[in-house]
Amino acid sequence: RELIRNVRACKSSAEERKVIFKECALIRTSFKEKVDTGLRHRNVAKLLYIHMLGYPTHFGQMESLKLIASPKFIEKRIGYLALMLLLDETQEVLMLVTNCLKNDLKHKNPYIVGLALCSMGNISSADIARDLSNEVIRLFRSGNPYIKKKAALCAIRIVRKVPEMISDFIEPASSLLSTKQHCVLVSGIALIIEMLQLKKKTASKFRKLVPQLVRHLKNLLLAGYVSEFDVVGITDPFLQCKIIELLRLLGTGSSRASEEMSDILAQVSINTEPSKNPGNAILYECVQTIMAIDAEDGLRHLAINILGRFLLHRDNNIRYVALNTLCGVIHTDTSSIQRHKNHIVDCLKDPDVSIRRRALDLIYALVTKNNVSGLVRELVNYLSVTSGDEEFKRMLTDKIVLVTEKFTPSKLWHLNTLLSLVEIAGEVTRESVAANAVLVVGHNATLQPYAVHRMYSSLKKQVVPSEALRRLAIFLIGEYGNHLVSAEGTASANKNRNSESKQEKFVQKTPEEVIGTIKYIISRPTCTPKVKAYVLNALVKLSTRFSGASEQELIAGLIKKYTSSMSVELQQRSCEYTRLLELGNEAVKSKIVSTMPTPEKLIRQTEKKVGEDDDDDDDDDDDEDEDEDEDEDEDEDSEEEEQDTRSKRKHRSTKKPAKKTTPKIEQKAAAAAKPAVAPSVASIFDMDDSPAPAPAPQPSAGGAPGGDAANILSSIFGDAVPSNGAVSNGGAMGMMGAPTPAPAPAPAPVKSKDFVINVYGANGLSVVFQCRTDASKPGVYRIRAVFTNTNSSPITDFDMKVAVPPWMKKMIKPAQSTTLAPNTPVYQFLQIMNQGAKSPVMKVKLDFVANGAKQSLPPITVNQFQ
Repeated sequence: RELIRNVRACKSSAEERKVIFKECALIRTSFKEKVDTGLRHRNVAKLLYIHMLGYPTHFGQMESLKLIASPKFIEKRIGYLALMLLLDETQEVLMLVTNCLKNDLKHKNPYIVGLALCSMGNISSADIARDLSNEVIRLFRSGNPYIKKKAALCAIRIVRKVPEMISDFIEPASSLLSTKQHCVLVSGIALIIEMLQLKKKTASKFRKLVPQLVRHLKNLLLAGYVSEFDVVGITDPFLQCKIIELLRLLGTGSSRASEEMSDILAQVSINTEPSKNPGNAILYECVQTIMAIDAEDGLRHLAINILGRFLLHRDNNIRYVALNTLCGVIHTDTSSIQRHKNHIVDCLKDPDVSIRRRALDLIYALVTKNNVSGLVRELVNYLSVTSGDEEFKRMLTDKIVLVTEKFTPSKLWHLNTLLSLVEIAGEVTRESVAANAVLVVGHNATLQPYAVHRMYSSLKKQVVPSEALRRLAIFLIGEYGNHLVSAEGTASANKNRNSESKQEKFVQKTPEEVIGTIKYIISRPTCTPKVKAYVLNALVKLSTRFSGASEQELIAGLIKKYTSSMSVELQQRSCEYTRLLELGNEAVKSKIVSTMPTPEKLIRQTEKKVGEDDDDDDDDDDDEDEDEDEDEDEDEDSEEEEQDTRSKRKHRSTKKPAKKTTPKIEQKAAAAAKPAVAPSVASIFDMDDSPAPAPAPQPSAGGAPGGDAANILSSIFGDAVPSNGAVSNGGAMGMMGAPTPAPAPAPAPVKSKDFVINVYGANGLSVVFQCRTDASKPGVYRIRAVFTNTNSSPITDFDMKVAVPPWMKKMIKPAQSTTLAPNTPVYQFLQIMNQGAKSPVMKVKLDFVANGAKQSLPPITVNQFQ
């Protein structure tokens, strides 16, 4: 006590160290004296306090062994306590205490026996466990419940350190269940559970105990008030939970054992009071057991209803475990869970992000063709009222897009959902949402008037429309703007509007209104260069949709305004489109600005090439070499790509002329002379400042390359186009007084290399890395990890951790889902970069829950990179 007072009285760390060092010196001196003053245990107790303060106390280890050998109980107690705190199982000095432990296990005093068992249970090594296991087994037959309890807890340590000795403890552990003392029952059941988890084959030897366990559980359920074991009105909830957990392990895979425990599980589920936390713990264990065994349908429905009640609980932990459990059984009890979908949808409004994400995963798994309309409507309504947490909103929009594509009841409903996402959450939606909408509109001519009218109305009503909304609306206005000014188009749009009761009736617009709206959008300070490029495209297309002279003059004025723009891209588009509007050949002009062909299908994420990122935005290498103002509208690349990009910027001056020698008008004219080819959806929205390279000239019928394209360009610019493809000074660059250089030879295509690495394949789980390397980015590996569950039951809480050495960098994105349904692959994208001279290597750690048991695999080394 004096030492504690002195330490507490210290006002600085230096003063405290001074007190501690002085006391340690006195303790060392007392240890060196051979005379036993009877205060050795007090000195060791002081060392324990000093050890807890963080100071070295290794010099007291041997003194603790001397105290253990003492015949006095007070010294043995301090000695064993010091043994557990100052030593661990890896120290060789621990072998000196083996004989003392053996003698104390045979002692007549049960408290000394308990001290020895407690020490073994905490720091016993594998050698000590083998040497003293027989003594521990002998104590299982003791008549003292205190010793039986300690022996069972010590046996848990022994079977963990020496799993091959499990068979020696089967009979002693089974004998503990015949007692009525609760402490012995809890310890014995804990020992059996540990043995079953270490060696599942022993379950067949313990299944004969099921009737005995059922009897114990029934006695606890029907027992009256017992003050010794009562916890808020429930008799010994700890023992009940342990019994139910053991029943789950014994009933898994055995229909006979499952039948024997079904009745008692139903009684516990019905009679347990859920108002208190101990009752909820027992009910949760019951639900886990019912879902794991071969239970009847009625019992499983009862378990699902209990989880449904958990969803209404105020405690976040209880709601989370309910959602987590429902995610694990969604594929086997879908119909029962459907009754609670309203409560699950309400969990999306929870302030806890972990609950929201679990609820979103569960709702995604609940969607079917019959309920897709209602659930998607709820999700979209929630998206409209939520704020903040952009990561969750992006995840929510991705889930909505996936379910609408999979279970769409009609094209109109599909289009309405996509347009609603762009209107509500345009800032967080991926470009694939707008691309899907373009795909649906392009393939359904009857929906084109409705789509352009709705997007035009949204563009007018929103005070600050999002970037995605502006780009999609302007694109549709440019492609299908004729429906805005025609009575037939307005009538068709209103016909489809009937399914959306909240929308106002569409009104026919005048060309001046449409052009005025576009002018207002392009004049706003928030209008980005990318949106302005969309506007210029839309204006040149509207020049053939609106035939009035005043409209043509307005369009020409807006386009010509950007001939002196600081942006080279906008300036080039403006100059080319201005020259195109001055073209007298209306047939050629109409063909060039006709409606863009629609792709046959969208490139889905599962159809992407190996190693590509899961973002739907364009990640072309050419775009990475452009100016900084062009990169602001692209998705953020990894740090490795940015470093590689900076290393290649010194070659930009040689690359750019090769990309920008041929004006866009020539490319469009050449494309008009050839059969139309449907572009990909990504190319529809490719409005970056970097133009696409000109297509290679096609041989004409007479054998001269580029003959037809030359004739079209000749009619556009009034000059002859040389047969070698070079443009004369009358071209778009000629208008600016600069000669057009000849096209530079196209660079050789960069070859990529694909290969596959099998990372893990056991326990019904397969992990495969599909890798891609690019010759232009040495050391960069793009990886798509494919997780496949071949078990009959789903794998939940799946998590993959990746570690790389210091000479490498990594970027990893979240997996599509943390639940692996049977035979349904789940993808996760990552990228690594090797910045050193050593070979690339990485370590993978897998954690998951399978069949109700949590598994954490040891790290897996992956070094098969090519």
